[in-house]
Amino acid sequence: MHRLGLVISVAVLATLLVSVATLTAGAESTAEAEPSGPDPSISQGTVTGASEAELRAIRRDIAQEERLPDYSQVVDNAQSGRFEASGWKRGGEDSWAHGGDYVSAGASTTTDARFKLRAPTDGDYAFYAWWPARKTNSSAARFGVETASGTKWTVVDQTKDGGFWIQIGTYEMKAGDDYVVRLSSNGGSGEVVADAVALVRGVASPPPGDLAPAEGGATNGGTTAGSGENVYNASSTLRERWAVVRQGRKHIGTPYRLSPPAPCWAYRKEDCSCFTKLVFRHFGKRLPDHPAKLYWHKNRKWVARANLKRGDLVFFKERGWNRPITHVAIYSGNGYVLHASSYYGKVVNSKMKYLKGYYGARRVRHLN
Repeated sequence: MHRLGLVISVAVLATLLVSVATLTAGAESTAEAEPSGPDPSISQGTVTGASEAELRAIRRDIAQEERLPDYSQVVDNAQSGRFEASGWKRGGEDSWAHGGDYVSAGASTTTDARFKLRAPTDGDYAFYAWWPARKTNSSAARFGVETASGTKWTVVDQTKDGGFWIQIGTYEMKAGDDYVVRLSSNGGSGEVVADAVALVRGVASPPPGDLAPAEGGATNGGTTAGSGENVYNASSTLRERWAVVRQGRKHIGTPYRLSPPAPCWAYRKEDCSCFTKLVFRHFGKRLPDHPAKLYWHKNRKWVARANLKRGDLVFFKERGWNRPITHVAIYSGNGYVLHASSYYGKVVNSKMKYLKGYYGARRVRHLN
């Protein structure tokens, strides 16, 4: 994709004998190259390691997307003409499924489920999927997205992170209306679930705000009333986690400003700890506006990286293990985090692996 190509080109050119001017020129001249991954020396958090020229190019690319009208499309398994799943089992029902039902297939099924999506323009699109999390689901479901440079496959664990829009990736796509998303049951045990997918233009836009029927969202047979408001209590930890991520997604696109010196101003100016503080304040949780103080704050549970759940706080030492904590983010599922990013210049939902110096995670009390 365009903006990632800028960063990758720097990785290729960055040697001890290359000047800063050469790095910048290389980054801008190969912007259209298909990347294999971001430059590992650059973090997408607070201490990026990127030059000002690189950051301006990345932000210019995002600003270009934001000048286009907002666009998102949801396709549910019940939509005739936009979903096909020959040989898949129909009629599965679950109150945490999108629309209340889904289709599924075992490893022996040889055909892929297919979703037809319309991309109105060439550009970068965030792709989300929804499924009800069950222990009998596949831990290795494979989503294939048709991009401008071919089909990109991503393996996801459908035994967790269900009942919610989960970001699968961000892809450069060509304009068109076709069956561009495939879901394969090959490659693992358990049932692969085809429920719903969503396409959103750009990387700085939140996904649709759908609720599961269990939360008062629509079913395929009608609409169930419900406010979607969730409160903290000992018996609703699942909903609490979804509520935290939903609240965080409302801040996506808010401009990044380091505070201090800038004020912590909701939806106007936010840095990483300001963003985190504002999200949890919505639920009556008072958190300090400082990454290191937040890490050591009382009433927080230590969490292993392998046990991360949505709503957990993750911390980074981007300058090195022996240096102070520089960045905090909120884990949003499937390896993604919500955070105020100096790299992007705003609040985004991005891959955690592109933040340098993972240090640890904490869980806010009552989010068990």
